[in-house]
Amino acid sequence: MAQPDASKQSSDDQILREIADKERSLQEELARTQAEAARLVEQAQREADEIRARARAQLGREAADAAAAATAEAQKVTAEILERAGAEAKAIRARAQERVSRAVEAVVREVLGDRV
Repeated sequence: MAQPDASKQSSDDQILREIADKERSLQEELARTQAEAARLVEQAQREADEIRARARAQLGREAADAAAAATAEAQKVTAEILERAGAEAKAIRARAQERVSRAVEAVVREVLGDRV
């Protein structure tokens, strides 16, 4: 009867060794998987950083383009306003000159009477 106990003990030991081997194998696979996951996360982070950097650069270019367009539009509007103001000033000077001429005539008539 000692043999069945020894055989059973040997069988139990074999099962425990297989379980331990399987556990080690699973732990090694888990460690490899975790390392791969960490590498993938780092790679994804680098890619995300690059995407953000490209987006910031693109935003900067677009902002500069928009600022240049706004400046050009402002300069155009300013030129138009100055042109209209110059035309108005010229018209006002012409009307003022005409009024000065009429005022001079009125003063001369008043001072000299009908003698002119």
